[in-house]
Amino acid sequence: MERYVIIGLRGTGKSTIGRLLADRIAVPFHDTDALIQGRTGLRIPEIFSRYGEEEFRRIEREVIASLPAGPAVIATGGGAVMDQRNRLLLRQGAHIILLTADQATLAARTRRSGRPPLTHLSAEEEIHHLAERRGPIYRGCADLCISTTGENPDRIVDRILSCRGMTERNMPLAGQYSLDISRADLRDMPLISAITGNPVSHSRSPDLYNRLFSEYGIPGRYIFLPASSAEDAIRAMRALGAKGLSVTIPFKETMVSCIDEPDEDVTAIGALNTVVGCGDRLYGHNTDWIGVREPLRDLVGSDALVVGAGGAAAAAVYALLSLDMRVQIANRTPERGEVLAERFGCTAIPFQEIKAPDLIINATSVGMKESDGSPVPSSLLKPGVTVFDLVYTPPMTPLLREASAAGCRIIKGTEMFIYQATAQFRLLTGIDPDPSKIREVLG
Repeated sequence: MERYVIIGLRGTGKSTIGRLLADRIAVPFHDTDALIQGRTGLRIPEIFSRYGEEEFRRIEREVIASLPAGPAVIATGGGAVMDQRNRLLLRQGAHIILLTADQATLAARTRRSGRPPLTHLSAEEEIHHLAERRGPIYRGCADLCISTTGENPDRIVDRILSCRGMTERNMPLAGQYSLDISRADLRDMPLISAITGNPVSHSRSPDLYNRLFSEYGIPGRYIFLPASSAEDAIRAMRALGAKGLSVTIPFKETMVSCIDEPDEDVTAIGALNTVVGCGDRLYGHNTDWIGVREPLRDLVGSDALVVGAGGAAAAAVYALLSLDMRVQIANRTPERGEVLAERFGCTAIPFQEIKAPDLIINATSVGMKESDGSPVPSSLLKPGVTVFDLVYTPPMTPLLREASAAGCRIIKGTEMFIYQATAQFRLLTGIDPDPSKIREVLG
């Protein structure tokens, strides 16, 4: 595949490196900003000042949609990939290369270029703002991330070609892991992601994500990655050259210390379920709380009970507080429940003291086996109560069956899975999947 798309903030060297790469492999070079200027007869700042950003983005979409198919190198404007329509078009049949640079380097290059600012912020503040806003999408889109700080453009082109536009893989080390992918497929697959935990064989993520990869034309493979610890999972990720990990029990909390940059949700919750690699850095995210929040938006301000005190429980409490709920926590080990309650300013309470809440969430793993029974006392299951079990395999747990029989409104764990997976897929690929497609795959 000799089609490369170069993305990144302005000042990262997209045009310079893109032109060198195109010359090296003797394919056409397309710079979307140059094409926009050629189409309008105006410089980019003039388009913004005369017609505004909305009109510029409309022209940009037309230019990207008109790019010819086949071998080429394409350098995009910094904001081009913030539009999902552009991401889907640029993704087709191409390796996406993200160029980065440190803030000081970007500020210096921007000043030398004489380009006007995009915001009313100082150069350094503008770069920080844009990096924060665009960073997750950039990283999600990228097959390969390369820093241009202090690097010669020719050496960067050498690296892109030597890697074939993909993250490097340590084949001997990767071969030490039990993987559901052959060494040949591993070597040639542009994008690899995985589900890690212990156990992971119950997860439906590989089936779902591989179908979504096919649906959206993403040249990737999503695999099972069983590991003995969070640290072991990260070693395997680096050996595989994997783009990212979905993280399940029991690594959601211990994985936080293995990454470089947790986002604000991870910092608040103390657990993650997503790791995205970019260059030498690992970024941590938590989409579990989104999966809890979205099915419960009609219960804003309710009284809620969370059963459990681990990473899933922390995500649930975080989600409920974002909906202005009054939250109580009950846990089999009271001390752990008290620690979680103190962290979020909630109340830890023994089961025997709980009065009927409006909402009950099971955030434990109880229910994954039929023999587990229900983690919630039957006395709390009454008509009018909503019961949300975060366990999604099996879809109908002992708790949900008992709650349904008692006249409760029930929400299956598959609903949490759908919404957390929608957000997670965006972090791993840069693509916003249609939640209905996920629901369809889950049946």
